[in-house]
Amino acid sequence: MKKTNRLLLLVLPVALILSCNNLDFKRTKSGVLYKIISSGNSKDSLAKPGQVVKFNVISKLNDSVLYSSYDKMPAYLRVANPNEASYSPEEVFPLLRKGDSVVIVTLADSLIDKGQGNQLPPGTKKGDRFTATFKILEVFTNDSLAHADYDAEMKKDEPRRQKEEAEQQAKAEEQQRVELNKEIAEAKQSGEVDKELKAMEQYLAAKNIHAQKTGMGVYVDIKQQGDGPMADSGKVVTVKYTGRKLETDSVFQSNTYTFVLGKGQVIPGWDQGLRVFKKGGKGTIYIPGFLAYGKNVNPGSPFKPYEPLIFDVELLDVKDNTTPAANQ
Repeated sequence: MKKTNRLLLLVLPVALILSCNNLDFKRTKSGVLYKIISSGNSKDSLAKPGQVVKFNVISKLNDSVLYSSYDKMPAYLRVANPNEASYSPEEVFPLLRKGDSVVIVTLADSLIDKGQGNQLPPGTKKGDRFTATFKILEVFTNDSLAHADYDAEMKKDEPRRQKEEAEQQAKAEEQQRVELNKEIAEAKQSGEVDKELKAMEQYLAAKNIHAQKTGMGVYVDIKQQGDGPMADSGKVVTVKYTGRKLETDSVFQSNTYTFVLGKGQVIPGWDQGLRVFKKGGKGTIYIPGFLAYGKNVNPGSPFKPYEPLIFDVELLDVKDNTTPAANQ
């Protein structure tokens, strides 16, 4: 079972439903403001250290909602010993029963003064206020009960998580496409694309390599096309490859890699060049630098900006993508 920890409760602070200046608010020893709205159910015992509470939470930074678990799955937290929690909502949990609600207020100034500033959301400044409203759904007396309930909630929440993560993945892929197209447009405008394509064609001619041009300028020398399913966007492909630098013909990596084709999980030259193969296909892909790692290579990368690359590839497998996007 994943445990909601102190950092989560600080980073997901919540909504102030009642004014912080309300005289009904109390303070913990460390200064956390809280107000308990009792369920009136006195037959249940207070949560004890070591037990696990299940709860819903709404959080705010000042008047802006940061998080709500009500449209997701509830959270779980092991109740800490009050003496072990310092200026944290955890201090209040031993005062709660099943069915209780509580509004908890922590101040950015106090969190910073207590050395917890690095745990705060970006943009938090002095004078800001975190408020959290918790609704205690259950108090579990042992881990096995908590685990069973957690697993049931996870199963119930799985469709929502998969949908949300698929939407996030699609958004990230679209952003990646936009950035790639922008970079290529800039390279084309500067003349870099034409220069690289001309250099690649001269290289292939000098080596007497008869390669076909595909995509935006990837050249593929097909030695064996294969006789299985065709590699296409959205297919899961497994590729055995050896990568070489065109300038020196030196090998920089040999490996086998499985990924979803056409989703930006590899360099553009792979997404474009592998589409001409079927399962079992073999060949060599020649990739100009603007379709390899481009201008802005990562710090510490073994490649130079716009460095052209060569890949000897064997397409070991091509199959439909049956894995939910959330698990990719």
